[in-house]
Amino acid sequence: MNHIFSKYKYLLFILIISLLLSIPLLYKNLNVYFDDGIQHIGRAYLTYLAIHSNENVNVLSALCNGFGYSWNLFYGSFSTTFILICKLFTSTFLNAYKLVLFLGLFLSRNNNVWIYE
Repeated sequence: MNHIFSKYKYLLFILIISLLLSIPLLYKNLNVYFDDGIQHIGRAYLTYLAIHSNENVNVLSALCNGFGYSWNLFYGSFSTTFILICKLFTSTFLNAYKLVLFLGLFLSRNNNVWIYE
């Protein structure tokens, strides 16, 4: 038992720190809509709608008189896809976005420990 704890103590420590740092994400009135938060949530929602209506997921064709506008022009589609995957486990796009933020924090901290270990 002690060997298992000593092997995973850094992972447990990082999980606890990540949970503590992510406490503000649990606030219901946390404003994540400033900066690029609203853009990521909007891109995830529009991609979700495009998938359900069998449209091109990279171009929003309702804009520019049918010519289209690429909403993945400045950001890659990985962040949108990751939010959509997290949406399978949550109830709203906002909660999915917060889950992506937590996972990004947790995984980046783990990566640093595994590199230095």
